Amino acid sequence: MKRVLQSALLLCFLSSAAPIGSASNAEALEDTVDYLVEFVRTSDVVFIRNEKEHTPEDAASHMLKKYKYAKRKVKTPEDFIEYCATRSTMSGKPYRVRLGDGSTITSAAWLLTELEEYRKRVRESGAGAGLSYEIREFRMQYGTCVTPQEDCASVVIRYPEFAGDVEDTFLAVISRAIGRRLTTPVYEGTAPGSYEDLADSFIDGYKRTQSDFPDYKWGWTLEREASVVYSCDSFVCIAIGEISFTGGAHPNSRKDFANFDFSDGSRIGLGDVLIGGYEENLTEAAERVFREVRGIEPGESLEEAGFMFEGGVFSLNDNFGITGEGLVFRFNDYEIAPHSMGPTEITVTYDGIASLIRTDGLLKGVVE
Repeated sequence: MKRVLQSALLLCFLSSAAPIGSASNAEALEDTVDYLVEFVRTSDVVFIRNEKEHTPEDAASHMLKKYKYAKRKVKTPEDFIEYCATRSTMSGKPYRVRLGDGSTITSAAWLLTELEEYRKRVRESGAGAGLSYEIREFRMQYGTCVTPQEDCASVVIRYPEFAGDVEDTFLAVISRAIGRRLTTPVYEGTAPGSYEDLADSFIDGYKRTQSDFPDYKWGWTLEREASVVYSCDSFVCIAIGEISFTGGAHPNSRKDFANFDFSDGSRIGLGDVLIGGYEENLTEAAERVFREVRGIEPGESLEEAGFMFEGGVFSLNDNFGITGEGLVFRFNDYEIAPHSMGPTEITVTYDGIASLIRTDGLLKGVVE
């Protein structure tokens, strides 16, 4: 029987604060989940689920499938491990991992240990240095939104609010840039000026779809998040992520990086951190990493491997982040490959491009 649509429009603002280096600030939730899934996928252990053995690839896929349905409950990396990597929903039996020495451990304990190691590396890399902020959350929904298979539309936006009086400072410039990206219109011809305007526009679109198609059942979701990837005394790297579903075969997602100079809040380009004429050598270094990440042998055709670069020749985009480890480049869904192959994110470490780094640039305090 068709569910009765609740006409109540729920609007609430939620906020949380945590010191730099904590679970909610030092690493963005989605980035940490991505890391844990990739850690599982590339491990050399055996996963045991309901007394059956599974490969790391199977285990990673299973975790992502559970995350799809538990996402509303996952607020921290610990929640992700609890709901997606701890026990069987059907039998209640804990997941276990057989290590290389033959011993076994619960997958929860194994992943919690790795999570702490990951956080330690983040802290030691200097992420968050010189920058104080709190994570804020805006949320608006229409309907109950208990499950995706119901009449519901929801908008969630998370963003860093920098501490202190930021007016007329570089932080105000950065905050405005983040706000503009987070309120990018969902529909052409509209220009939301606030989170409320964006949510109203999205929900109105859902209502029009319901009106045009009375039997329409699927809910719509829009989640955007701005997170601090890396910060030092001279710059900050911000990631803007989005996941949306407005009907169709699957949700859409993307992540874009933006790097800001602390001296004036301006955007940083590759030319600000690398020497002139870097393009060819950087592209060569990036292609080596890309092929390694994607398992493509040197000389093997990128086109035959399923990637759509112009002329079949590898090239970099301008979606890059500056971190303590290296330059991160991301190719989003559909950019160079079909959705089934997923996005590709690579890190070109500073060791691999040492000769290209400007000695008088913003990386001076990061690369010694």
